[in-house]
Amino acid sequence: MANDFFSMMEKLQSMLDSEDVEILTNDGRSIRGKIDNLRSTQPFSKPAVKILGPDGKVAKILFSDIKEMIDHAKK
Repeated sequence: MANDFFSMMEKLQSMLDSEDVEILTNDGRSIRGKIDNLRSTQPFSKPAVKILGPDGKVAKILFSDIKEMIDHAKK
């Protein structure tokens, strides 16, 4: 997976309407749910995505931790 910021933003933005996105991280975690928020423009913050899980909990994943992104709704 390319760690290029703009490629990552473009791919995540295309998944914003999906209810079933899965993010695999470099440390082996798998987070599945709906994209709740993309944070990319706040000063002094690292680019991150927030995923709202089926249990109602929000997980924040830094772009630098993302290994793969899958939109299960498009399969």
